[in-house]
Amino acid sequence: MRRRLSALAAATLLTIGGLFLGTATPAVADPPTVNFTDLCGAVGFSWDTGTIGGDDGWQTTVLRNDIVIDEFSMQSRGSVQYGARDGDRIEIRREGLPASSYLHRTPEGCTDAPLLTVTPTSGCDGLTLSFGNEGTRPVSGIQVLAEGYEPWEVAPLAPGRTELELPLVDGDRFYVRGPLADGDWSIWLTGTHLRPTDCAADPSPGPSGEPSPSDDPGAGPTPSVTTPGAGGQLPITGAQTALISIAGLVLIGTGAALFVVARRHRVRFTTAERQ
Repeated sequence: MRRRLSALAAATLLTIGGLFLGTATPAVADPPTVNFTDLCGAVGFSWDTGTIGGDDGWQTTVLRNDIVIDEFSMQSRGSVQYGARDGDRIEIRREGLPASSYLHRTPEGCTDAPLLTVTPTSGCDGLTLSFGNEGTRPVSGIQVLAEGYEPWEVAPLAPGRTELELPLVDGDRFYVRGPLADGDWSIWLTGTHLRPTDCAADPSPGPSGEPSPSDDPGAGPTPSVTTPGAGGQLPITGAQTALISIAGLVLIGTGAALFVVARRHRVRFTTAERQ
């Protein structure tokens, strides 16, 4: 009887251990299913794994007409809109998976979609964005975003070509986006400014600089940069407080050490008792 109970207890422990081991390593989620939607001036792109939870990611590259316009890690679900003209081909490439492509067609009733192209060029003094407006009316509402900078509000882009020079430094990530009719935004281009290796040693201007005017006589107004605190030096009370606190601790520690040394070396006088 005792042997049977021992065997039963051992079997129970093995079963419980197997359940814990089976749940310790979660299964890899299936890759998200991608969907495309034609919008006025953009392609709506969404993806979903169909499951809840999980932190798996798929490195993703987005191309428009074989030109890379975005790169990100695709999580379980999400959506984004990419600016597109009629006939543009959007391709989604995910590492280890077949590519998905979509041919954009302008929906019926869409008459004011921007016919826009954006080409970046990294230079020694910053980034140059070349906008091509192939339509007959100006394109308004374009913004350029970069980490560490206030957004650049680009003046309406007249038909033709406009070049804007932005004072980015090496490694700055930038985004070009435009408004949609429903109030959302579409991404026209993302990228990283990489300063050419053959430039002079002088670094490019930082976030407090101003864009250089374009040499193109047909270019529109160059956007200005507004940097928080550019009008004067910000107080550094936090750093001063930290230095004062450290100095005080050093003085206190030094005083305590001197006090201990003085006590150890103190001379004591005693009177010998007479016999």
